[in-house]
Amino acid sequence: MPRKDQEEHNSEDFVSDFLRSLLEDSKKEEEEEKINYWSENNQFKRLSLSDYSRLYIPEAVENKITRLQKIANSIEAKVIQPTPGLQPVNQGKFKVDYWNSLNPGQYMAATTIKGPVLVIAGAGSGKTRTITYRVSYLIEKQVPPEEILLLTFTRKAAEEMMRRTTAILNNANATQVVRGTFHAFANHVLRRYASMIDLPTNFTIVDTSDSEDIIDLIRTETKVAKKNRAFPRKSRLQSIISKSRNCSIPIQDIIEREYTGLMEYLEEIKKIAAYYKKYKKVNQVLDYDDLMEVLRDCLRDYPHFRKRLQKRFQYIMVDEFQDTNIIQKEIVDYLAAGHRNVMVVGDDSQSIYAFRGANFENILTFPATYPDCRVIKLEQNYRSNQDILNFTNKIANNAKLGYRKQLFSTNTNLFKPLVYKFHDQEDEADFIGDKILALRENGIPLDEIAVLYRSSFHGNLIQTALSRRKIPYVVVGGIKFIERRHIKDIIAFLRIILNPMDAVAWNRILKLIPGIGKVTAGKIVGEIQANKGIMDFSKLEKRKYGANLLDLQKMFEDAVRPDITITSKIDIIRTYYEPLLKSLEDDYTKRVADIDILHRLSERYEILDRFLSDFALDPPSNQFQDSTTPLIDEQEEAPVTLSTIHSAKGLEWYTVFVPHLLDGLFPSARALKNIEDLEEERRLFYVACSRAKEQLYMTMPSWFSTWDEYFTQPSRFIIETGKDVFRLG
Repeated sequence: MPRKDQEEHNSEDFVSDFLRSLLEDSKKEEEEEKINYWSENNQFKRLSLSDYSRLYIPEAVENKITRLQKIANSIEAKVIQPTPGLQPVNQGKFKVDYWNSLNPGQYMAATTIKGPVLVIAGAGSGKTRTITYRVSYLIEKQVPPEEILLLTFTRKAAEEMMRRTTAILNNANATQVVRGTFHAFANHVLRRYASMIDLPTNFTIVDTSDSEDIIDLIRTETKVAKKNRAFPRKSRLQSIISKSRNCSIPIQDIIEREYTGLMEYLEEIKKIAAYYKKYKKVNQVLDYDDLMEVLRDCLRDYPHFRKRLQKRFQYIMVDEFQDTNIIQKEIVDYLAAGHRNVMVVGDDSQSIYAFRGANFENILTFPATYPDCRVIKLEQNYRSNQDILNFTNKIANNAKLGYRKQLFSTNTNLFKPLVYKFHDQEDEADFIGDKILALRENGIPLDEIAVLYRSSFHGNLIQTALSRRKIPYVVVGGIKFIERRHIKDIIAFLRIILNPMDAVAWNRILKLIPGIGKVTAGKIVGEIQANKGIMDFSKLEKRKYGANLLDLQKMFEDAVRPDITITSKIDIIRTYYEPLLKSLEDDYTKRVADIDILHRLSERYEILDRFLSDFALDPPSNQFQDSTTPLIDEQEEAPVTLSTIHSAKGLEWYTVFVPHLLDGLFPSARALKNIEDLEEERRLFYVACSRAKEQLYMTMPSWFSTWDEYFTQPSRFIIETGKDVFRLG
């Protein structure tokens, strides 16, 4: 062999040997990683609850838990058990075959219509179906539909129940049932009976964002906040004031329990809350909490009003009763005090809205409020396979407090929930991305897959992993339609037409005009209110903004006419507003398209206060939010859902991933200091896992660090279920 060829051959051998050596080293590293990985998982298997820090429970709290659990345990004596010989009663006189359309528990719940009834409906047990058939049964029993009141937590839920009832009965009688959210119901009856309870009929409803703006205005005008200190933000103040009212707890107690760092501002916060209450009364505005408080107070203080509503609504049903707050429970009790035909439906294991004021105790103490109540349990699950139910049953029944349930299913597909532990967050996210691709290859549609997390930031790396793999996804959340600047502006114009005393709306609109700031706007609003809402800007004509104010006045004079439709009012407003919007926003054309949507929504309404009330109480936040990744077009498949667990309640998917399951992340570190918070976190975990129909994947990195904490242990909620109800991946 020539020398040159020999050298090339030797060189090739060297490269080949080098590459082979690298490959062997790589394989060794992979094997070592696998050994380390499985070593960690063997350690995972050895973990027990004794390895976790114990939570101190004060004696008063322990006594409270004991008292409530005693009440919860006592309901077993009140449970109506389906008997083997149970037969339908007078089935021939009904058009609907209730007996064969429902399981025994559902049948009893639908046909037990007299007196107080508590229905404990486990996840996926068909409570919507049960309520639907109960409404149908009442109507077939000749109960006038307008005497039936159905209270839900979303308008969508109420309308879905009525749509199903209409289909079952094959007539439109169900459309006359009074239904909707607590807030929508309060708005309806307060406006209808305003003269009876000394309330103005044209009050304005303000949302959370508007409430924050009012508080900010009060803080500025009253100079309560000292400039030499970092006073709490308006959103924090609104949260404190709202929670105090929803929970019927003094502001001081809220701060001592949840915001200890704000104790030095206690007196100022209490003053702001007092000013806030006066401000709303002067300006004839009600916030969400007012709707509940005013209705409760009027039912309590106006006997004629209370008796009128008791007579009108002979049968009351409340869905998701575990999510009611103290005031909402009192409203239900006042309405039902006469006839006592009240059925509440809920699942204590799914009470996850304490931060909104929901009172977990309401559903537990219902039998104490109504000692003669009958209790019906719905335990047959129509969503998940039995392996998943075995796991979620353990989660629920590990709770310190609650009704014991044992959900079962006829779905015997085998798929034990899987738990995976990875080196870091990136590996965890990559696994989820790869697994989703594999699931799609196996025929699982992307819209049947969801990633549900405890906090929004848990989804950041997962979004990146999906984007790299070109997997379309939608993030539930983002800026809601009603919260967009231009939509709030148009709504503010309409609110002034309805209620010229609405100072919040006036401040928003006036500050759109060049040359008018917060101080000037406040002075102009003061003049308008002094004139009882009458607009007259002629005195300001010579100011630099005078011509614009006169244009605004002319627009309102045209739009306020009672003989034109709401859509015509919006047309007049947008002619005035669009030039302002164009000068303020670069994406003007996109925002104008949103106004077109608002215009279309208004076409269904003839009465302005109804349109504004519906928009404030049940805004189209999901349908019009712009949170889908740009990967999606009309030709691509429906996306994977990424969502916080709170936003996923009531939904279901074939496959569910629950990531970041480290103790300190889920449950959160903050919850590890308070037993009631920890129990709510457990219920949140239950809700997440019970969304899965066939496959449940639970994942975690091996570590996670913050600026002051380092988390490495798997969530205690997994460990406490026991090793027999899940598998290690």
